[in-house]
Amino acid sequence: MLCNNNWVRFSWDGLPTRNRLENIQIHINRTARGVMDFHQAANQVAGEIYETHHDLYLGLSGGSDSEYVATCLKRNGIPFTPLIVKFGSATTQDQAYETWYAYRWCREHNVKPMIVDIDDYVTSDHEKSVFMTVKPRLLGGAFMAGFMHRWVQQRGGQFITGYQLEYYPDHEQMTYLEPQLGNYRGFVIQESDCYLEAIAPEQHPWAFYYWTPEILASFVNAWDTNLNMCDNKARIYGTTPRPKFLFPNGLWPGQQWIIRRALADNNFGTRDCVLLGDRRELLDRLVG
Repeated sequence: MLCNNNWVRFSWDGLPTRNRLENIQIHINRTARGVMDFHQAANQVAGEIYETHHDLYLGLSGGSDSEYVATCLKRNGIPFTPLIVKFGSATTQDQAYETWYAYRWCREHNVKPMIVDIDDYVTSDHEKSVFMTVKPRLLGGAFMAGFMHRWVQQRGGQFITGYQLEYYPDHEQMTYLEPQLGNYRGFVIQESDCYLEAIAPEQHPWAFYYWTPEILASFVNAWDTNLNMCDNKARIYGTTPRPKFLFPNGLWPGQQWIIRRALADNNFGTRDCVLLGDRRELLDRLVG
C-alpha cells in the first residue's frame, strides 16, 4: 500500500513508469479532515501503520527525519528494527558523522540495530535491474531503495522510511537544485521518495510522513518560512539540529559512476523533484 487508503499517488507525467524524459508528478485523491498537532498526527500514523504492517524495519540514517520516526514508534510501543547502513569502502566523513546520530539514538533508547553492509550490492544484477527499471535521476536514492527492499524482503519484513518534504531555496542544503528551480520558492518532493514504491508496488508502508494527508498538513502548517530546513525540522521534531548529507559518489567503481550519471542527466527526466507550491498553496491542496 502506497499510503493510507491511497490518498496520494504519483505518476511520470501521467504515465505509470518513466520511459525517458517524463518527470515525477503527485496526485492528491483525498484531503485532510483538518490540521492537527504534528505529534498527535504522528502518533496516529504510527498506530495505523502497525494495524496492517508488522515485522517493521526502519532505515535509520542518523538524519532528523528518520530519528523522529524511530522516536514516535518507540513512544507508541511499536516494535521495529532500525537498519543502519555501513557504506564500506565508500564511507566518507559525512556518512560517519551522520550515522553517529543513529548509533547514539539506539544507545539512548536501548534498541539494538541491524548493521547492513552494502558493498556486495554495488554493481550486482539486482542493482543494475533496479537502475534500468526506475530510470532514476537521483542515483543514491534508487540504490538505497533497491538494496533496502531486497534485504527486508529476504527476511519477510516490511520497510518504512523517513522520506519527507523539503523546502527550496535552502542555500545551506539545496544548492544542487538551483540550476533546475531558479526563483521557485516552496516545498518539493524528491523523486527518490517514490523509488521504493516504483520497485515494489504496495509491498511496504512506504513513507511515515506521507501516510495520511493529516500528518503532511500538520508538518506544513508547523513550518516557519523564516528558518532554514535544518532548524525547522529540529524545531518541529524536537531533535538536535544537524545538516543534511548527500549520498557518496564514490560508491561505484571505475567508470560505473560516470556511466550512470550520464544516463541520468541525458535520458531520465529533466527535474529531480515535484513542485508543490509555497506553504499556503500546499496547505490549500492538502486540506481543501
